[in-house]
Amino acid sequence: GVPVSSRVSTKIQQLLNTLKRPKRPPLKEFFVDDFEEIVEVPQPDPNQPKPEGRQMTPVKGEPLGVICNWPPALEAALQRWGTTQAKCPCLTALDVTGKPVYTLTYGE
Repeated sequence: GVPVSSRVSTKIQQLLNTLKRPKRPPLKEFFVDDFEEIVEVPQPDPNQPKPEGRQMTPVKGEPLGVICNWPPALEAALQRWGTTQAKCPCLTALDVTGKPVYTLTYGE
């Protein structure tokens, strides 16, 4: 073979070692296992007020009917419907027994 200086050989070895080193730290150094923290459910504050009464649910009303050329935006459609059907009920509040207490119309 060809005689090789030990100095050149050392430089080549250092270059090879540099190339073999990972350029970025492995993922495990950045990963934090917080699975136990995620699984834990936070306990509610005992001083927090509790809900009272029955749960409210919306009730379907009468359909608005079929009108051609509805505006693409909900607010514009409500504005148009409110100007053409001002006396129609929009929202009705019920009391505990389910009887209407107040009815809001589109004109209001």
